[in-house]
Formats: sequence, C-alpha cells, structure tokens
Amino acid sequence: MLNPNTKKRLLKFKNNKRAYYSFLVLIISYFISLFAPIISNNKPLLLVYEGKWHFPVLFFYTERDFGGEHGTRINYKRLAQREDFQSGESFMLFPPIPYGVNEDNLESLEFGVNPPSPPSRDHLLGTDDRGRDVFTRIFYGYRIAMTFSLLLVVVEMFLAVIIGGIQGYFGGILDISMQRFIEILSSIPFLYIILIMGSFLGTGFMVLLVTYGALSWIGLSYYMRGEFLRLRNLQFVDAARALGVSTTKILFRHLLPNAITPLVTFLPFTLISAISILSALDFLGYGIPAPNPSWGEMIGQGRERLTAYWLIAFPSMALFITILLTAFVGEGMRDAFDSKEKVEYD
Repeated sequence: MLNPNTKKRLLKFKNNKRAYYSFLVLIISYFISLFAPIISNNKPLLLVYEGKWHFPVLFFYTERDFGGEHGTRINYKRLAQREDFQSGESFMLFPPIPYGVNEDNLESLEFGVNPPSPPSRDHLLGTDDRGRDVFTRIFYGYRIAMTFSLLLVVVEMFLAVIIGGIQGYFGGILDISMQRFIEILSSIPFLYIILIMGSFLGTGFMVLLVTYGALSWIGLSYYMRGEFLRLRNLQFVDAARALGVSTTKILFRHLLPNAITPLVTFLPFTLISAISILSALDFLGYGIPAPNPSWGEMIGQGRERLTAYWLIAFPSMALFITILLTAFVGEGMRDAFDSKEKVEYD
C-alpha cells in the first residue's frame, strides 16, 4: 500500500528510538485516558444488590434502587458502609482509583487537615482547594487537553490544505484576494476573539475549538500554498491535465501526496501549540469552564496558594512531560520526512 519512499521514511522514524518511544508513550497514555471513568471514579464498576447486578459507572441509579426512600443521587461510599454491604449480603467493586474528578473527598482527609492537603497515602499527589484528588484531575485533564489538541490539529490541517491548496493551484487574482483576506484575519488579536465569543456564547470546549480553529490554520496555509505553487507546473500535473483528470483529483490525488511533508512535520508542533494555548487560557480563566479538570486551572490554584507546592509542581510536570515527548516526536518526523534528503531505493 505504501510506496518505497514512504516506507523508508517510516523506517527511519522507527529507528529514531527517542522519537518512536515518545510516540508510543503518547499513544498508549491517551488510549488509557479514554477509559478514565473506569480507572478513576467514585462510582462502582459493579454493584450486586439482592442478587441483581448493576453498573453505576455506566448507568444512573437512585437511592430507591438500593432500598432507600428518596429518588436522589447516591453517595456510593456511604452506601458501602451500610450493614448489608459490610456483612457481605451485597457487594460493590470500585475502580482502582476510587475518587471522582469533582468529588470533595473531605471524609477521607485526616482529622484536622483541611484542603488543599499535601500528598498522603490516600491521595498520592494531594488534594486541591476543594479537596479533589490532584492525580484524578491531572488524569482527566490530560484526556481533555489531548482530545482538544487532536481535534484542533484536524481542523487546522483541513482548512490549511483546502485554502492553501486552492491559492497555490489556481494563483492569480484568486490567490491575491484570499491572501489579503488572510492578512486581515491574522491581524485580529486572538484573546479579543475569545473574550467576544465568550461573552455571546459562553466559554466551553466547542467554543474554544471553533474560535481557535478559525484562526490557527493561517500559518500552515502559507506552507501549503508554497508547495502547491511549486508543484502545479511540474510535468506530472501537465500530464494529468492532458488526460482530462478533474481538478479535484489533481489537487488531492497528485499534488497533496507530494506536498504532505509540511503537514507531517508540523503536526507534533501544532499539537504542542494547542496544548499550550489551552493551558494558558485555563490559567487566565478564559478556557474550559469549571468544574472541568484543567492543568492551567490547577496551576492557577497554586499561584494563589504558594505554600501548596503540589498544585503547581505536579500539573506543571505533566504539562512539561507531554510537551517534551511531543517535541521528540516532532524532531523525529522532521528528520524522517525531510524533503531535502535524497532517498535511495534498494
């Protein structure tokens, strides 16, 4: 399925151990984070009551479902202290990390200790100002940060390919007109757009994704425009035109595969930019609204409580390691897909 040139580039990337293992760590850790509710949650994975199996982590139950009088939300940790669960008549199995992402955990803190509490046997990375487990919020925050960044990369590259490719292939007045429009867009301060959109639509995941995605493609579109300008007059494009191949097929089947190098090499660094901007916006209070977990919001808590070192140290460490591993992947891709390097065939 792959041509020899691409195979050699992928093999070169795999031989770069630092980049390859960093890529595996990021992929595996993100895949694990997708199952965060099964790994870290204050709801049981399995609850057996009166011989019937229930799955609270997947479905919502009320107190009436387990012999209570009210149709309200259940505190499963208090329910576990009930006599029938203590005696073994009923049974519940909690996840490996039995803390919810927004659970206050005040009952699990030692007597006389108020949040934020330092790392302890129960909370390995401590708790924040509301008693929420720091490790759990870092774990969930990683999933949100990576999901946001990956979606943003897809949006950015899609717009960059479409707009930059059209500019480069057709050129002329269309290219000049679109370039003037892009220059106007690039002069708009991003933070002002976030504030304006937030005042009308509120802050949220999709608002940030759409707002940032509407402007972040501009830099990459310059590279795509240049690649399509370079390739459009080559002989294989003239041959495709002479054979009557449609413009769409020329753009996406002939030009794009040969102009893919900027996309591949810039992808990890675009990911770094997305993670950084999301953390910065959360730190400033313009990002994903509370109570959603965020590394930037946790670092902001640490700024207000300088004695609680764990609120700054651990989220900052998670952010640093993620960016560092992504940078290693980017260096490996840049070296492997370097278009200036001559690839020899066997």
